[in-house]
Amino acid sequence: MCKSPCNTTMGMSVPSEALSVLPPPAPNTLPLPPKAQSALALYNPLPLIEKEYGPKPQKYSEVDIDGLIHALRNPPEQIVDLYIHYCPRIKSDHDNCSVSLTLADHSFVRRLLYRFAGPERTEDSDHAMISKVIAALVASPAISSVTLEIDYVQSDLIVAELCTALQRNRTLRKLSVYSDNRFQQPLNGECVKHISEMFLVNEGIKELQLGLVDINLQVADTLALALRRNRILRALTLYARIDADALAVLMKPFSGQEANQILQKLEIKGFKCIGERGVGQIGNKGAEHLATVLCRNTSIEEVALKNCEIDSLGVQTLALALLTNKVLKVLDLSYNPVDLDGLKEIVKTITMDPVTKEQPNTTFREIIIRHSFISRHGAPLLANMLATNKTLVRLDLAFSVRLWQSKDVLLVLNSLKKNTTLRFLDLRGCEGVAGEKILATILDLLVTNPWLEELGVEGTPLSRKGHDAVIKAQLRRNAEKFMEVFKGMGTVTPNSARVFLCGIPFAGKSTFRKTMVYSNIKRTSNSVRLRTSAACKEAISNSKILKAGRKEPQTIGIEVQVIVEDNVQISIWDLAGHEEFHAFHDLVVPNLSSQGSACTFVLLCDISVPQAKGGSKFELKDPNVIDHELRYWLRFIASNTRQSVHMLPNVTVIFTHSDKFPKVDLIAYCKHPVEKLRVEFQRVVNITEFHVADARSRKSIEPVQKAMQKRILSILDRVPKVFDACSQLQTHLNEWKNQHPDKPLIKWSDFSLLCSKVPALKRLQGQDLSVAEERQKAVARAMHDAGELLFFDGLDFMVVDPNWFCHEIMGRILSLDSSLLVLKQPLIDHKGFTKREHLKKVLEASFCKNKNPLFKGRKVRGVIPEDLVQLMVKLNLCFEQNPGDKTSGIYIPASLNYLTEEAARGEKPLSWPLGYGEVSDDDLLHIGWRLKCEDPVLTTLTLGFFPRLQVFLQKKFATVSDASYTIEKNFISFVFSGLEFLIEYNGPEDCQVDILVRSSRDSVETWATVEDNVLKPTREFCASPTEGCQGVVLIEEIMRPQCVRELWSRKMRNRDTCIGVEDLKQKVLAAGRLDYEHIWKKTMNESQGIKADRAEELLGPENWEDVLNRCLDGLEKIDFEINRKRHSSSDLTSSSPLHSLTPAPSRRIGRTVSLLPRPAEMTGQLLESRLTDRSREIKAYQKKLFPQLSRKLDNVVHFPLLLQDAKVPHLVYLSTGGDSVSSERLVTKLTPGSYSRKLHLMCEHRDGIHMIDHQVGGIMRCDDKSVRSVRPHMLWGLKLISTLLRISELAAGGFAAMLTEPERMRLMGVIENPELSDEWPDVTGRLSFSAEEMNNAEDWLIAYMKGKNIPALFGLYKVVYLDDGKPSKQSAWICDKHLKYGLHHGTLQMIPV
Repeated sequence: MCKSPCNTTMGMSVPSEALSVLPPPAPNTLPLPPKAQSALALYNPLPLIEKEYGPKPQKYSEVDIDGLIHALRNPPEQIVDLYIHYCPRIKSDHDNCSVSLTLADHSFVRRLLYRFAGPERTEDSDHAMISKVIAALVASPAISSVTLEIDYVQSDLIVAELCTALQRNRTLRKLSVYSDNRFQQPLNGECVKHISEMFLVNEGIKELQLGLVDINLQVADTLALALRRNRILRALTLYARIDADALAVLMKPFSGQEANQILQKLEIKGFKCIGERGVGQIGNKGAEHLATVLCRNTSIEEVALKNCEIDSLGVQTLALALLTNKVLKVLDLSYNPVDLDGLKEIVKTITMDPVTKEQPNTTFREIIIRHSFISRHGAPLLANMLATNKTLVRLDLAFSVRLWQSKDVLLVLNSLKKNTTLRFLDLRGCEGVAGEKILATILDLLVTNPWLEELGVEGTPLSRKGHDAVIKAQLRRNAEKFMEVFKGMGTVTPNSARVFLCGIPFAGKSTFRKTMVYSNIKRTSNSVRLRTSAACKEAISNSKILKAGRKEPQTIGIEVQVIVEDNVQISIWDLAGHEEFHAFHDLVVPNLSSQGSACTFVLLCDISVPQAKGGSKFELKDPNVIDHELRYWLRFIASNTRQSVHMLPNVTVIFTHSDKFPKVDLIAYCKHPVEKLRVEFQRVVNITEFHVADARSRKSIEPVQKAMQKRILSILDRVPKVFDACSQLQTHLNEWKNQHPDKPLIKWSDFSLLCSKVPALKRLQGQDLSVAEERQKAVARAMHDAGELLFFDGLDFMVVDPNWFCHEIMGRILSLDSSLLVLKQPLIDHKGFTKREHLKKVLEASFCKNKNPLFKGRKVRGVIPEDLVQLMVKLNLCFEQNPGDKTSGIYIPASLNYLTEEAARGEKPLSWPLGYGEVSDDDLLHIGWRLKCEDPVLTTLTLGFFPRLQVFLQKKFATVSDASYTIEKNFISFVFSGLEFLIEYNGPEDCQVDILVRSSRDSVETWATVEDNVLKPTREFCASPTEGCQGVVLIEEIMRPQCVRELWSRKMRNRDTCIGVEDLKQKVLAAGRLDYEHIWKKTMNESQGIKADRAEELLGPENWEDVLNRCLDGLEKIDFEINRKRHSSSDLTSSSPLHSLTPAPSRRIGRTVSLLPRPAEMTGQLLESRLTDRSREIKAYQKKLFPQLSRKLDNVVHFPLLLQDAKVPHLVYLSTGGDSVSSERLVTKLTPGSYSRKLHLMCEHRDGIHMIDHQVGGIMRCDDKSVRSVRPHMLWGLKLISTLLRISELAAGGFAAMLTEPERMRLMGVIENPELSDEWPDVTGRLSFSAEEMNNAEDWLIAYMKGKNIPALFGLYKVVYLDDGKPSKQSAWICDKHLKYGLHHGTLQMIPV
């Protein structure tokens, strides 16, 4: 066991005696609360708070008013934003009044927070504090942004004071004033007047944001006056209730003779205040006013009109303006009812004319249409535009293409293959972004189109399954390689490739490699240089050894040799078969998404097995053993290469030692296991061929070599091209290596000097130094992918001899025998610890191979142990005991081999790293997660993954003062931010990582901390092309809380103690109940009784919010379907899936628009508030929709006319029959045959259709005619049952019991269940039948009911409803219960049948 030194802890607040002193920007402050980074981004305008490899860590400290004032006047770092929250009417003292100051420097971001607190607080004292802050900000020389969120009641006085002070300020650049949106009341007109007066004299503010403002004609005129005279303001954002007439007044300064040509950004967010329905949006008339302005204005570059009730007519007027406007670059129409017609008008302006080959508008750059509705017809429209457009940079359709299918998404993705301008594509919320084909297409696209910088897939089925991590990893890799600075660099087909030899120990890999190298030298023996080279002599020597039959020593690490075939340089990487080296192997396997990396795998398997131990007779290896050996390496290859459609890893299987069985048809013997694996792995690996050979014989492996060469040439033609500068630089690098044969490393300065000899990499006069350096790094990465060197960004050197590092260094470090030869003692102790002086001895004992003919192997020069440590740290192979101390020891988790017997059996006892004293364990929060492979049959978490994860997490928490960190083999224990973590790896066979957490914090904070600091980083680490397993998709499961509370051992934490997050979400959605409880399977040791936990508690706040939102989406679809207008018969008979249903986009505004920015510390409270609101919405919807469905059945199902008139009961469903109600099953498909089914009818009462209990029903023979005729009735019934289930389980009544859970989920459209038949009906959309089918169904049901005693068989009675005591035109067949109630209350009248 080893411990990281960072074990100190710190409290959450500053001592009271130190409150008057400004806390220093030291690393002893704690990280911001969860989600602080994203919350800060809402109102932080400066991009500077990002360091080289990601966002800077954020810190916060609570200070008193004197400390805050001192920081304002004498800021220790750059001030990013001053946020004043003044709402004393809110009863909570925790969040009603506060001031936060955000500071940033080169290393981190921190916030100083002052809360108005104390028993002596009064309104006057709070106002006095605000006045002191305002006076300090005016005097501050560094404040560039101020945000004021205020209660609308006190807004006038405070805003007036602030504006008076800002009249003299010249340093402020951004001012934001908001009304606290919890009151949903706007700022009064006096506030806007004060701000307008201030802008008449202020000459510094360039950006103004006003939130929740009521802009009438008078207020608009006041603002317009200020905008007409002000020549400084560049951006104006109004979150306002404003109509078209007020907008016309406001826009006057931007058109006309003396127009304001300074403003560059205009953003208007409409809103409706409490009690003001239908008021607050500019509508199409306002869009027309704005279009007129755009035709004349020459300065506005960005227009955002959000939630403004602009439909296709308004978009059309804006599109016409784009034909003349040559300045506008961004148009944002989010949260408007923009449909296909509106999109068509915009796209028309930027689509190349097929006749003239010209694009009408060439300045437009970004289209943003979020939360609208663009039907599937929009896919070909956008695909055509993207294939020809040469200017569009961003296309944001988040939550506007929710009902697109996979083929629509593929259409758009394929159109981007040759598009070189689009940088951002957002398809968030699209249900068509699902499946392996979509994922593989996206990853292939990111290779062929490396200019795409961002692809939004959150909220899609692909994201819910965890596939978005690998997409983001590839996007980050593209960002490293391709930037604007690389444009113009020539590319060529790569001329180098790698061959990886894989197999268990003594499979013949090294023998095959040496024979292959010797054969290559023999074929090129006419070259004098090769005949005298060290490589030639080594190959000849190896050949003599092989012919003599002497036993080969085992390979340590990875041995690398290079040959040249047909002008293609092939480097052969011989991966040692012994298990201790496998932790290093996946670091050198290239991911196929790497630009220009051409490789193939050769999987060797010894076909023989000794008949007796040490005997000389052999027999054929059992096919099951062959399958096991090959499967291990196929899973290894699949796990380390990304998914793809066209670029699967190629594998050649070679069965060695064929000379031992000269009389056996080995081809026939080996064919079956290979073919079986080929079919099983065809989705992730391409097994091209297999051979049977004697690895020692040149003649035997010659066919293998020829096939391999042919395969490599075809791969080189398919992979992306590489920079032409690579081949030119390789020549200069080879010269350097020949001049320095004993230097395996090259300093970056020397490499830059070599790059300057290549014209494309030479820095031009006047060129930015960073551009030249990025070009050099891009070439170095390409050469790294080709295996010619090892380059890792952030190091000041590169490895130019991969064999030296992989074989001489890592081979010795990971091999116990080799380290004993060098040091006469183990290099690494049983705790994974080694000393730097030991690494120095390994370096001194290492040799460097080189192509120089005069070089026969020399000890290395120019390498120090610190270089080796840096390289291993970069690869997450080790971490330092004391980071930064060059004398401290090194921990190498991959070398941990000691595993106790208990741990090996999975029975290791666990304990929490901290104790809570008198705090009861029941008062603490216990949560467990499991990250597991989505497909453990084809992929696995390799042996090197968890040791690297141990290093990765240690480096992440090393700088946090309160994080103690302990590791063992397959185990991590640490404390962070008051949470205790136990992380246990279950081995490559189980492919899962268990994360157990105990916390004294609330649920919101705990879940956010774990997600941000452990779960999300682990998924991203796994998706990393180099350090992770990019072919593996980690899915998240929730662990049974009792497992965590009682610390069950790994053996007890079986698959029944976890449930997938997405699976649990689907179960909740299928149940339609917010109080859903998941029932766990009992273990052997548990007593009788139900063990259940509420889904809300298991999923956590954010996952539960996703469930509520998805539930609301489904209810809104039903609401739209029930209350939509009736379509014509031609529409209803259309079977096209393009007529999918969707709610109007404006219905979603209330819960999707992020109204105002909030301080990070309020994130948890706002989340809890949202959850409460969503739950209320759902319950209200469910209560409303059930009776509405019954009253408007014809809007959901289009019945024939006679059935609509209730001639006979027509709400049919079929069952299998049975001895009891519980044994009956709902029939979901019918095929003709000699069997029967029971026909049932529902009660049609207008207050709620429902199943009738204990209904006798009728018998239906399933002959061919009856099946055809009854099919529409069956589907109509299933449609109604599906709708009832989607409303709620209570509304569905007994129907839920007639379906298994998977069937219910499939019927509701919650999940596509592959176990169910392809003929399973889809009844969630619109059903359509031909006129003939409708007539046949109608005639059949009327004929079936003829002569039957309907009350006796079905318990139904025909009635007519009474309106004011008079019969209405509405009749129905209802049950006995509703009949008695209606007759008693006089609401209906029975009709004799």
